[in-house]
Amino acid sequence: MRTAIGTAAWLMASAAIVFAGDEMPRQWRGALDLRKAVTAKSEQVGVDRRELEAAGVEPAAFTPPKRVKGSPAIYPESAARAGAEGLVRLECLIKESGKVEACRIAQTVRPAIDQAAADAIRRWKYEPARVKGEPTAIVAQFVMIFSLR
Repeated sequence: MRTAIGTAAWLMASAAIVFAGDEMPRQWRGALDLRKAVTAKSEQVGVDRRELEAAGVEPAAFTPPKRVKGSPAIYPESAARAGAEGLVRLECLIKESGKVEACRIAQTVRPAIDQAAADAIRRWKYEPARVKGEPTAIVAQFVMIFSLR
């Protein structure tokens, strides 16, 4: 039987893709890179099983994160007046605690909208992702659509 520290080290060592380089935000290091496998959109979290396997995670051993707290982004007044709409795609760390941090914008609409999306997502709280029952830090993709309709 592994200790909690031993299990975490084993999980990270056994994953095919683990962040470790200067190109990634410092806070992402040690987290599983599941940006292609896990997408959060509002309260829904989608998982692509093939991408999960490609990342070295057995789909049957993976439990996706589940949002337990958070509200939608506030549409920036300046962006609404300008008629700005679109999809913001972010890549964020969901820690073992379920806290979201270290967001990076991957697809932009306009600075005020991008910031509103990042601010809202950082306030969200999750039940963390789990691999073999152990809470695991992951980097996931987040999608937020801003529409004036």
